Amino acid sequence: LNRTMSMRLDIGWRKKGLSMLKKQNPQTILDIATGTGDLAIQAFDILQPQSILGIDISEGMMDVGRQKVTKAGLSDKVSFDKQDCMNLQLPENSFDAAMVAFGVRNFEDLDKGLKEIFRVLNH
Repeated sequence: LNRTMSMRLDIGWRKKGLSMLKKQNPQTILDIATGTGDLAIQAFDILQPQSILGIDISEGMMDVGRQKVTKAGLSDKVSFDKQDCMNLQLPENSFDAAMVAFGVRNFEDLDKGLKEIFRVLNH
């Protein structure tokens, strides 16, 4: 749906964002509202981190993502976990980078979501 609504511009947007992140050389990445894992897979291809955790509230979407990750041979690098970004069940300072594509539009409380993301970032 995002690809259709953006007239495929989302592909370039994601690539540009990941290219900007590359200079930081993140080794642990959190992909918020990962959906079917497209950004996580693209991030691994571009950034080559040690690990990426994709989180989402939809197990169905993540099941599709798990299949994509398995097909890409990345099951040991990209994992998924059902999490609510408003209340992350993750320790502080546990990720070098966090990313969110279109899912940010669904944050119930943008400030709270961003604070949670900041909390789990290494700083």
